[in-house]
Order: sequence, then C-alpha cells, then structure tokens
Amino acid sequence: MSKKQFKNQASSSRAVSGPFTAGDGAFGASTNKGGAFGAVSSSPLSYVYEPPDLTTISDPNTVVAFKNLQKKDSTTKAKALDDLLKYISSQEPSDGIDDAVLEAWIKVYPRTSIDTARRVRQLAHQLQGAIARISGKRFVRCMPDVVGAWLAGQFDGDKMVSRAAQESFKQTFPTHEKMKNVWKIYLGSILQFCSDAIFKENINTLSDERTVSPEDASNKHVRVVTAALFVIQYVLGRISAKRNSSCGSNAEYPTENNPREALLKHHMALGEFLTSKELWKLASHADSSVRKAIYRLLDVSLAERPDVLDLEMISTCTLVSGLSANQTATSLEYSRILAHLTRHNANIWTDFYTGTGKKSATKRLCHFLGKGSQGASAQYWDEIKTVLLQVPISVLVPQENIPNQKFVIIEALREGLSSRDEPRSNQRAAWSTYLEVAKRFLSCHDVDREPLIRDSVMPILTQYISPARELSMWTVAGSPQHILLDTVRLCLESPAIFLEQWTALSKSFIEEVQTSLPEQSKEFATSQGAITAKARKWYGLQAELSDVEVSEDVRVLLANTTISEILAAIALLKARNGKPYGAASLITAAIRSLPSLLPTQQQLRDSVTQFVLMDVPDLLLSPSGPFFIELIPLLSNIVDTEMASRKSLRLVLNSPQSPSRSIALQHLAGSSYLTYVGHDEELMAILISALKQEMDNEATQGDILRVAITNPNTPPQLSQALVADIVANLSLEDHYSASLQALRTVVECNPTAIKIYDAATEGSPLLAKLISLGDSPDAAVSQQAKTISDVVRADASADSTQGNQALLNIIRRGPETIEAHALSVSSLIDLAQKTLHQCDEQHRLTLVAELLPDEVRWGDALRHVFTPSPNPSLAIMNPLSNAVSLIEYRALSEAVPLDKDGHSAAFRLFWYTSALVQTSNIFEYATIERRTLVAKNLVLMLQIASDHLNISFPHPLWQLYDAEHEEDVVEVISQTQRLIASWLADSPPGSFLPSCLSGLMEDSYGNSVRSYYSSRAYISTMTELTELHATANFNAGSDDLSLARKSGETFAAAAAISATQNSAALTRNFNELLAQLTGDDLKKSAKSMSDLVILNSILNREDFVDFLPSIPKQRLVFFVQHLCEALVKTFNADDDTGIQALGSTSKLTMYAEIMRALGHVLPALSETYGTFWESIIEVLTRAWSLLGAGAVSDDKLPLIHAGLRLYSTLQRHGLNESNDDLVDALHSHEKWIASSMIGLLHSLRGHPDESHQPRKIVNGLLARQISYANVAMEPAATSELFPVLGSESLALQDSAYSLLHRQIPKSQEDVALDKALSKDYVAKLPEELLSLILEAPPPSALTDVDFKRSMPPSLRSYLLSWQLIFDHWTGASDAVKNDYINAVKEGSYIQALLHLASQILVTSRSRPVDASKFDFDSYMPGSEDTPEKEAHLMLIHLYFLALKHLPTLSKAWWRDNTSRQTQVFVESWTEKYISPLVMSSELATVSAWGPTQASDPDQPLSVKVSTSTREITASIPIDEQFMSLAIILPPSYPLSRATVSGLHRVGVTEQKWRSWIITTQGVINFSDIGGGNQLIDGLMAWRKNVTATLKGQTECAICYSV
Repeated sequence: MSKKQFKNQASSSRAVSGPFTAGDGAFGASTNKGGAFGAVSSSPLSYVYEPPDLTTISDPNTVVAFKNLQKKDSTTKAKALDDLLKYISSQEPSDGIDDAVLEAWIKVYPRTSIDTARRVRQLAHQLQGAIARISGKRFVRCMPDVVGAWLAGQFDGDKMVSRAAQESFKQTFPTHEKMKNVWKIYLGSILQFCSDAIFKENINTLSDERTVSPEDASNKHVRVVTAALFVIQYVLGRISAKRNSSCGSNAEYPTENNPREALLKHHMALGEFLTSKELWKLASHADSSVRKAIYRLLDVSLAERPDVLDLEMISTCTLVSGLSANQTATSLEYSRILAHLTRHNANIWTDFYTGTGKKSATKRLCHFLGKGSQGASAQYWDEIKTVLLQVPISVLVPQENIPNQKFVIIEALREGLSSRDEPRSNQRAAWSTYLEVAKRFLSCHDVDREPLIRDSVMPILTQYISPARELSMWTVAGSPQHILLDTVRLCLESPAIFLEQWTALSKSFIEEVQTSLPEQSKEFATSQGAITAKARKWYGLQAELSDVEVSEDVRVLLANTTISEILAAIALLKARNGKPYGAASLITAAIRSLPSLLPTQQQLRDSVTQFVLMDVPDLLLSPSGPFFIELIPLLSNIVDTEMASRKSLRLVLNSPQSPSRSIALQHLAGSSYLTYVGHDEELMAILISALKQEMDNEATQGDILRVAITNPNTPPQLSQALVADIVANLSLEDHYSASLQALRTVVECNPTAIKIYDAATEGSPLLAKLISLGDSPDAAVSQQAKTISDVVRADASADSTQGNQALLNIIRRGPETIEAHALSVSSLIDLAQKTLHQCDEQHRLTLVAELLPDEVRWGDALRHVFTPSPNPSLAIMNPLSNAVSLIEYRALSEAVPLDKDGHSAAFRLFWYTSALVQTSNIFEYATIERRTLVAKNLVLMLQIASDHLNISFPHPLWQLYDAEHEEDVVEVISQTQRLIASWLADSPPGSFLPSCLSGLMEDSYGNSVRSYYSSRAYISTMTELTELHATANFNAGSDDLSLARKSGETFAAAAAISATQNSAALTRNFNELLAQLTGDDLKKSAKSMSDLVILNSILNREDFVDFLPSIPKQRLVFFVQHLCEALVKTFNADDDTGIQALGSTSKLTMYAEIMRALGHVLPALSETYGTFWESIIEVLTRAWSLLGAGAVSDDKLPLIHAGLRLYSTLQRHGLNESNDDLVDALHSHEKWIASSMIGLLHSLRGHPDESHQPRKIVNGLLARQISYANVAMEPAATSELFPVLGSESLALQDSAYSLLHRQIPKSQEDVALDKALSKDYVAKLPEELLSLILEAPPPSALTDVDFKRSMPPSLRSYLLSWQLIFDHWTGASDAVKNDYINAVKEGSYIQALLHLASQILVTSRSRPVDASKFDFDSYMPGSEDTPEKEAHLMLIHLYFLALKHLPTLSKAWWRDNTSRQTQVFVESWTEKYISPLVMSSELATVSAWGPTQASDPDQPLSVKVSTSTREITASIPIDEQFMSLAIILPPSYPLSRATVSGLHRVGVTEQKWRSWIITTQGVINFSDIGGGNQLIDGLMAWRKNVTATLKGQTECAICYSV
C-alpha cells in the first residue's frame, strides 16, 4: 500500500470515543495491528481499512478468493465467499486451517457481514461458522474480533441472513451452555462492537459514496445500528433473566440460570451507555426499524435498569422530539413506550418535560393524537387510553383561561379517530378511548359539563340517528351499540341537555317523515329508505335504553316522543294512501322494539287498533303493504290476528295481477299468515294458484319460492303444490335453468318437501328428470342437474327402503318410458349397475328380477316392431331370401313414440338389457327362465336391428338424425353380437341356450313378422353354434323339418334345415322337393313358393354342395328345364306389354327364387349340354330389359340380384369353356347382355344407396358384371351414360365412368380425322357432360360432411365428370384441343373447379394437404384407402391436369383471385408439390420433340433440356456460329410466367433480337394449349423469325459472314 493510500485510510477513520472505548481494555477491546507504516486505528466495520496480509497464505486459489472479496462488485464477493466455503468445507478438522487464513478472515469478516448484498452477508455468516468449526480451539483467540459481528448478524432484518447466522452459531456451539458462555465471556467485545456501530459509524464510514448509492448506504447504516440496538436489548432483557418477552428479536436462547456477574463487571459502562443522549436521539430517527429498536430498548431499560436512566433526557428525546416525529410503522411501539413511561413516572410529562410554548406537552400530545393510529392495530388506542387516563390533569386541561382551549385533547382525539386513514377495525377501541377520556374530563371540577356534552358527546348520538355529511367525523363505524349506550350514559350526566337534544331529535324525525318525497319523485325510494333506516336505529336505541337506569322524567320523555311519532305516522299514511312507506316502517319498528308501550298507553292502543282494522286492509297493496303485513302479527294482544290475516290474504289474492300484488304475495308467503290457510280449502286453492302464477315470472320466482318454502308456517299441501309445479316445468326447455334454480332453492331450504313429494308420486319423476337433464348438452344445465340429483339421491339414501324403491322405479320404467326428457339409456345402465353393486347378497335375486325385463315388458316394447312387414329388398341379405313375401303385408298404422335421441322403446330396452348383461354379473343371479327370455329377445332384436340398419328409412326401432346417432346404434349391435358370440362359444351343456333355441323354433311357426324374424334368429344362432361346436345337438333336426313341411310352415322348415345334422334326411327332402316342383305348375300352385324357399334353404347349406353330385343328373336336368320353361313363358311371351309382364310382387319373388335355385343347381350340370343354357341367357336379358324400362322399386331388387348372381355363375363356367353350348350362348348374346345391363344402370340411377344396403349390393354387383363383361359401346351410345354419372350411387358412378373412360379416348381419332377433313368442323365437348360440371359443390356445404363412410355423391360426380373432360385431351390433335379449350373457356367451369380445389386442399385447412403422399399424375377409382384421401387425390390430380392442359385459364384464375392470402398460399403449395411434375412432363415433351428438329434440312434446331435447372436451351447454326436462347421455367410454373433470355446473337441488330425474344416469350405465356406444346410453339416461332430474316442473305465476299 502506498503512503498516499495509507494516509487517506487513516484520515477517514474517526476516533469517536464511546462508553466502551476505555484504554485499559476492561471490556475485551481488541488491539488493532499496525500496517507497514505504523499503527493505524480503524473500525472493523469501516470500508476504509488496511487490507489483510495474504503473502503467507500457501494456497493461491485462496489468495485469489480473498482478493476478490475486497472488490466492490457484490457478485464477485459472493463468488469468492462461495469458493472459500468450498475450500474450508473440504478441510479435515485434523488438518486445521492456516493461521494466515484465520488472520485474513477476521480482518474481512465484520465488514463483509454487513455488506449491502444479502447473498454476501448470508455466505459470510455460513463461512464464519465453517471456519470456527474446523479451527476448533484455535479460533478462541479470534473470537473477540468477530463475535460482535457474528451475534449482530443474528438480528439482521433479512430472515435468510439472520437464519444463516443463527444456524452457523448453533452448529459451532451446539449446547445451550456453550452459547451462554459465549455471551458471558465475550460480553466486553460484544458491547464494544455495539458501541462502535452506534456511535462511531455513520453512512460515510460504512459505505464508499463513489460506488454505493445513497439509498443502499443509508439502508446499510440503518441495518448496522438496528442490529446493534437489538444486541444491547438482548443483553439487558435476556441474559438478566428478568424479562423474557419484550425483545421480539429473531434470536432465541435459554435464559435460565444466567449469572449477573457479566453485567456487574460492566455496570458503570452500561449506565454511561444508557445515559448517552446520542443514543436516545435515535427515538426520532427517520427510519422506522431504528425507532422500533430504540423503543424496545427503552422498554427493556425501564424494566431492567430504571435507576440509570436520565428521565429529563428521556423526556426530551422521546416526548418532545418523538411526539412531533412521523411514527408510521412504529406508532404502536411508541404508544406502548408512552404508556410505560407514564406508568413509571407520570411527572415525565411535567417536571421532567423541557418543552415550552409550541413545544408544550399539551400541544405536542395534541399533534400526536391528531394523526390517529398511523396504521397501527386497535391496541394502539388501548395504550393511548392508558396514557390519557394517567397523565397529569394539567396536561389534559391547560390552566390558561383561553376560550376553546379546555378540550383540545378531546378535539385531537376526535380528529385522529375520524381520520380518513384510520382503519374501520379500530373504531370501537378508538371511540371507547374517546368516551373514557371525556368521562375523565367530566370528573374534573373546573370543567364546564354542558358545553362538553353538547359539543363533544351528543353529536355522536345525533349522527347515528340522523347521519349528515357535515357531521361525518362523528360517525361510529361497525356495531356501535356499546359505544352509543356509553354515549347516552355520559349525556345523562346533564339531564337538561339530554332532554333538550332528544326532543329536538324527535321533532326533526317527525318533520322528516311528514316532508318525505312523494311517489312521483325520482328520489322517492331513497327518501323512504332513509326514514326506514332511521326508524330502525331510533327505536333500536330506545330498546337498548330500556335496560339503562334513567330518571322518571327521561322515561316519560321517551314514551311521549314515541307516541307523537306513531300518531304522526298514522295520520300521514291515511292522508297519502299508504304511499310513504317510511311512516309504516316507523310504526312497525316502534311496536316491535318497544312491546311494552302499547299495553301502557291507552290512547296509542286505541289509535293503532282502529288504524289496523279500518285502514290497513285497504292499504295492503300500497308501498306500505309489506310493513303492514309485518305489523299485524305484532298486535296479537290487542286485535284478532287470525281474522285480520285471513281478511288481508283474501284481499291480496283477489286483487288483479300487478307489481304491488307480487310484492305483497312475497311478504305474505314468508309470514305467519299461512298458519291460518291450512284448513281453508278455498283460500288454499287461491293461494296456490297465485303463487304458481308468480313463480312463472322469473323476476320474482326465486324470492317468493325461497320465502314460501323456508317459512315454518307453510302448510304441507302448499309446499307439495309448489314442488309439483317446479317438477312440471322441468319438462319445458325454456324453463330448465329457472326450474333447476328453484329446485335447488327447495333442496337447500326445505329438503323435507322433496322427500314428501317423492314419496307421494309414482315412478320418482323428479329424480328421473334430474338424471335426464344431467345428460343435457348445455353444460350449465347438466352440472346444475347433477348437483341437485346427488343431493336428492343422498337424502333418499338416508331412508334405504324409499331410496332403493325410487331408483328401482326409475330403472324399471326407464327403458320403455318415451317422452321428451326420458332418461338416456346410458344413465339407466349406470343407475342399474350402481344399484346392483350396492345391493347385498340376500336381496340380489329379487333385485335381478326387477332389473331384467320380463315377458310382459318385452311384449309391450316389441308390439310396434312386429306390426309392419319387412322391406322385400332385404331378401338379398338373409338366409330366408324371398320368404319375406309369404308374410301377410301390414303397414304401420300409428306413429311409434321416440325419445329425444330418436330411439323407440324396443331399441331402448334392447340396448339397456344388452349393456347391463355385458357390464355386470347380473346373469349369475338370474334364473334360467329369465336368462332364456333375455337371450331369445336379444337374438331376435339383433336380426331386426340389423335389417333396420341396412335400410335407414323411418322404421319402428329408431330414427337416425346424424352420423353420431348411427355410430351409437352400430356400437350397440356390435356389442350385442359379441355378447351372443361369447355365449355360444362358452355354452356348457344344460345352459339356457337350448331352451332359447326351442323358444325361437316354436315362434317360427306361422306366417307373421315375428315368425319370420324368429326363424332368421334361429338360423343365425344355429349356424354359428354349429361352426363352433360341430357335434352340438340342441334337439333340432330332421323331425322338425318333416313336421314343418307337412304342416306347411315355411319359416319353421327353413329353421329346421339349419339344425339338421342328418344328411340322408336332407337328401330325401331335397329329392321330394325336386319331384314336387318338377311336376307343379309354378304360376298356379300356391305351395310352389314355399317349396322353392325350403329347397333353396337346403341348397344354401355349405355342406350340401358335397351331396349335390349324388342326385341323379337327369332329375336335375328335368328340374332345370321345368324352371326354364316357367321363366321363358313369362319373359318371352308374344303378348309382351312391358314391365307388366313381370306380374305382382309375389310373382317377382317367385322368379327370384327360381333364379336362385338355378344358380345353385347349374354348377352341377356344367358339363351337360342342352338348349336350356341359351334359354336362361335369353330370360336374363329379357328380364333386365323389362326391369330397365322404368324405375326399380325395392320389390324388384331381389329379382335383379338373383339374375346377376345367376349370370355370374354362367359367366364363371363359360370362361372355363367346359360347355360349348354355354360358351356359344354367351357369345351370341353378348350385345344384348351389355344393352340390358346399361338399361339397368339407367333404371337404378334414380335411387341413392348410401343408406340402403340391398340397393348398394345390387348396384355394386351390376357394376362388377359390367366391368367383367368388357362391354363395347357405339360412340353415339355414350351420351346415355352421362346421366348415370350424376347418380347418387357411387357404384353406378364408377360403372359409368369406367365405360366412358375407355370410350372417350378411342373416339378422339375420329374427331381428329373429321377436324382434318373439314376446316369448318368444330370439336365440342358433350353437352350432357358439361351440364354435370356447370355448378361445383360449394366448399362450405362440405365442411360438415362425414368422409369416414364415403365421399358425397355430388362431389364425386363432379370430380369424375372433370376426369372425363380431361380424357378428351388424350389422343386429340392440337386443333381439337384448341376447340376443347374454347368450350371450357365459354363458361366459368375451370374457375369453379380451381376454387373448390384450393379451398379443400389449401386455404380452409390449418395445414395444407401434403400432395407428396399421393401419386397424382394418374387416377384410378378406389386407389385410396379412405374416401377423404380419394377426394384429395382426385382434386390434386385435376388441379395437375388443369395446370398441364389449361395453363392460361388456370393462371388467369390465380391472378384474378381477390384474396392476396389465397394467392400466396396457392402459389406456395403449387410450387412445392405440383409445379415440379408439370414442368417434368412438359420438359419431357420438349425432350422427345427436340431430336426430330436437329435434322431439318431447311433450318436445323438444336434443343437441350436441363431438368435440374428447369431450362431449355435452343440454338440455330449460322455459318460457324450459333444463334441461341434459353427458356427458363420459374419454380411456380405455370402460375408464374416462363422467361426467355438471349444467349448469343448473330447477324441481326439488338432491336430485332430483342423483338424475337419478346415474341417467343409471348407465344409461350399466352398460348392456350398446354402439355409442353406451348414451349414447342415458342421455339418454332423463334426459328421461323430467324429463318425468315436470314432467307435470301448471302455471305460476305471478304469475310464470308452473313
């Protein structure tokens, strides 16, 4: 360190002597060691100090850390401390710490422990503890230098710092004894540190003003002083063991058995310290923490060392200065010290008080009191009360005879407690203090009482009764009753003043009532409300005064004023027809608050009685009505309240509807009047009607219901009527919210009413409706309903019998209950599961019988299901085939009730039963009979539901509204199928399945709808059961078949066939049926249809195919020939009249069955020759022609399906060429077959098949047969297929598209030839095709379309039509293409397509469709796995074709788009996915064309194509040079224009060369034709210009250049 530095350091250290700086070191004063240039006396806390000697420290890292610790930056210091802490922690106690490190640390620790940065202080204390622990006894010699800072750190204002200091101290001295010894041994050093911190240090010595902000420096000094004061306080208060609770510091040390010897050693020094004026001047310090510390120190000093305190100095510093200082945040501590000082010696305010004049005790005290509590708690006012009750009277009441100076303390108190900043929570304590002080004033003999009471006490009462803004300072906040009574007691100290003021208040009150505003005034309600509030306070106070001992004069005064007020109010109400309701509230409040008044005052009693009996009934509907309703029950001692109540009720109920009537009713509903209507039926009926009417009004519903339902006087029948009305409103959608709110009110206020209502109603309609509303889509309604439902169910559960029965009623009635708010099936299942789970084993069997539907419930639910006949087209999809025609036709005569989801009772019961059985173990407790019943009906319903799902038209099971409901139905059917499959797979012998199948077989007898479905259910179940258990035998077989055949039971016979295991019996029956049918006239025999169905049932068995060859072929031939003859007579009749030749529906079904039989039998005759092959084909073509002549209804679908299946069989065997007769017949009738199939396409196109599975099957089969038949069409016949392309059937669309897709490119050769032969010929696109693309489906209409099932037919038709439009470009010449482009250009066709494509693929999605996932350069129908992906592929492919073939039109659409955002998105998407393929295609076209031009004899053209750079380079040789240019395609080509640039110019001017470039670019960019031809046209135009320019020019004779 240089000399200059040393001098500066020494000069900045101030040698301020304190009480602990004795030179003899009596208190353990530390010895400062000299520096290089001599001894320097420096404070351990000052920022100016001699740096520690680091030269002897061996570890260089430690040296660096100590050097960093001396720097100014807090972060650097913290890092240094952290490094030192790690270093010290790594040392072993046995190794110890170098002495040099200890010397350096004790030099820097005190000032580091008070650093401005919290983290630095915290780490310093942690490091101090670590060093002390590692050093052990070696650290004892260092303790005097660090103990003061260490202990002061425990009182740091920051909790984390103080905790770090405390923990490090406790870890170093782990026992209580050791900690006590530290305080005892090093007390001198501790006191010396505190003295230096308080007296020697200041802001300038602790902080360098050059690097520390004034605010941080001030905070640092305050922190140091505060900590030192708390240490001294601890020394006085804790170690002395005399006080244990006043310090309030962070440190907590044991206080027992502490010797006082340590204090005795320093008795003189402590006395000198406590008498230091510099110390007590801190009582008015600007910082609150310093003031708080000094007040606590003074408090401890008064308790522990009062003998050494200089009271005059304390009074000067604490009272004279402190009373005028700002005591914010310390006012409570200051008030405590004032109270302590006053209790210790009250003369501190007089004899020891040194202030005079403006600094007198009275004025200073007034100044302090006028500020109020300054944010302190109510305890402040308790301390002030102590001060003012013990302070000398001369301070309270100055002796100077100066007017208005006697009560300055009172005024100051009032000013302080009424301050705006005074917390409301302090009001009670503040006013209590005020009144106690006023009471002390009144006890003084030289104080004039009357002015004090009139001016300083009575205003409290006046402001409470009649609040006024100018008297707001007298307002008592909160609950002022106690304060007011004390106020009255003080006022009664001067009775004359009280009587005078009370009379004035009464007169003022009467005048206010009489002059209240009329009803017409806008402030009417405010005026009357003020009177009502005043009356409540006025008479409430008088009621409180009844317990106060007062003189008789006062009692008489109170009674007389009240009588005057009531009589004045009665007179006013009569005069103004009850409108000033404040007067009515006055009367009511007076009589309620003062019940003893009427019995003792005859005049008043007579006036009130007459008024109530004569005038009040006519005023009930006035604004005063509610108060009169409240008044009558209060007069039970003087009037007949029952008579008055009935009269009042009738008058109000019979009055017309009005707002005043509603108000009156609301008050009546909550009054005791209802007690008198329980036995008056007429009055009860009128009251119920009136209350219901009011409840319909949402504005009054909640209030009137709440008061009525909570009124203990409400009769039970009235409560039940109100609840019933609420429950009824739960069925009205507009009343959901209001009714639920009303019900919640009832549940909260009177749950007993709910229980009574639920017990009195059948089926628990309330709980059922609540559970139903719990499924509401409205979240608010659902949540509210669930909450109320839980409460109702919890209340019902308290009575287990009633609760369980209520739930059982809901569950039992729920599935078949069809109404707008019927419980959903999911809710019913949930309820049933919970009920079953909660039931004990003893009652579970009974419960199961309740939960599972019985036969009666099944019969009622299925009544509508078995009424209508099944759709005849379903014959295609079930094993009974056309047997459906044997059912007697019946239509549904009445509408089937449906619930809110569109489900019938039958489907609800089916769903409920199936789900309950699947999701619970209920079947384990059910009887065999109940299991059988459930299984039979589930299997039966499964067949019915499957049929209804296949044809989604109105039917008895459900009415599907959207895809979501359909998914629910499909899921129910799927789950039921899995349930039945599990039964069949796991069915042990003796299970319920045999009886189930027996029941189904019995139900199969007859020709009803139930018989039909029972037979189907039996066949389906038995077929699956046989597959699972090949040897299963459920008592069904050949006997059932024979019995059924003999009795003519077709359905039963078909069912028996599925179960017959006897092949011989099947063969015998089959032979019998063949013989029977071969001999019958099929048209005339009624039994033939039944025999055909049974025959086909046998043939339909998979195992019978093996037995068919065993049948004699000749018998089969005769049978086939007989069937063919029947068909030929029908379809090839000479008197053909068209479709009528087919006959009725029954005939159609017979022909279908015949064709089915032929389809089964003919494969067995594939090698048999005969004319019947050709006859069958002729019949098929004839039948299709007849069916194709008109619309195809559902009853014709089975015939078409059977014919197509038969044709498929013939074609399959014909392709094998195993029978020449069959092959020849197929070839000879090929055109007729194609023509008749196309006719079927036309006839079937008018019906959608998305929701009609049989029609979809027929359409799909027809489409496949057409594709297999390889139909050849005449060009003129193609126009007939365009309408089919617009069909609602996707299969028919595919069929028409495939035919046209093959035909259109072939026809382009003829079109090109016609175009070439005639210049006037214009190629046209088919008008029928253009009509299909005339209007594109709007993108907005496709947003809600479900693409999971299929693509919308309209969209698919539109896109397929565009595919066919672009098919015209395939094989067409350039001239023909131009004609097609002009045809497209005439309408806005392409714009609509591109707009649709951009909307679906790009702009309407958060992320555009990734076209790289599709192979979109070509398209084949059905190439994608989902309809949505196929739609995307078609749109991308068409967009690609549009850019390829119609580049100019596509570019115009993109350019003219009004949305800039759309332009940007489309361009970006096109550039990324489409443009590369377009450019690749066009560059490939140019590449193929280029070699053909190189050998042109007139002007060879060399063309080079670079696909990677999207560039075409063309060059023409001129002499030995080349004239060349380049065509560059932009990334978003063809939306962006191609650019042409010249590479090498030869023989022409720059201007001409530029002209050629522009011309070439124009030809390319403005050519309508695409596909790369526009690029070729541009190159040809450039070559033409070059050739024309250079033609006739010769070489130069000199240079041989052109």
